[in-house]
Amino acid sequence: MKPIEEQLEKLEKEVKRLLAKEEICNLMAHYEVMHNQKNMSLHPMDFAMETPDVSVQIADSDPCCGPDAVRNLFCGTYNDMDEEAYRGVMLVHYLTTPFIEVAGDGKTARGVWWSPGIETVKRSPGANPESVWCFGAYANDFILENGKWKIWHMRWVSHVKCPYTEGWADQRTFYVRKTGHSDHPSKLYNPYSPDFVQEALPMGPLPYETWDGDEWYLRTEQQKGKCGSL
Repeated sequence: MKPIEEQLEKLEKEVKRLLAKEEICNLMAHYEVMHNQKNMSLHPMDFAMETPDVSVQIADSDPCCGPDAVRNLFCGTYNDMDEEAYRGVMLVHYLTTPFIEVAGDGKTARGVWWSPGIETVKRSPGANPESVWCFGAYANDFILENGKWKIWHMRWVSHVKCPYTEGWADQRTFYVRKTGHSDHPSKLYNPYSPDFVQEALPMGPLPYETWDGDEWYLRTEQQKGKCGSL
């Protein structure tokens, strides 16, 4: 291959990677815009619903694995709530610090977003709405499905969730509770506590050539290395 042809091939590959990152950013933006009390049932369109191991895991809750489980989470769990249950509820989350790596082979990608949020929630359908801080991060895998980037594995790592009036240093009752019956125990339970040093989760994705596993966000070598090293 001639040098000019090699350069053109390299440029074409880089352009595809940049376009992939832009499409993934728009995909996550669409998910977040739809993440409210009115549009939960629209979420499956953003997921790789033709991929058998598509999944969603929120904090320390049981993971929803497979297309049926993901569909039931958004179209069953939330749709079963009547209008009265949603009255006074508000979900507003933002996406910041996009950190995306597209695989060298262009078939998968990984991304981390810090996501501060404010919510108005009810602890039960008849309860009064409460103002809540909800801060966390996404650590997601993406896959090309029928030529479109889709969310493959969604993970929400909770940093704090607490009443607006009390603050995260003193209040713990909004933490998601472990159910204790999952075959896939959560590795995402990492809430703030004054009693220990919170883990630096999720870690940002590193460059990779092809899919090699889904626990990249749990790595700890940066924490163990010398000051300033990776």
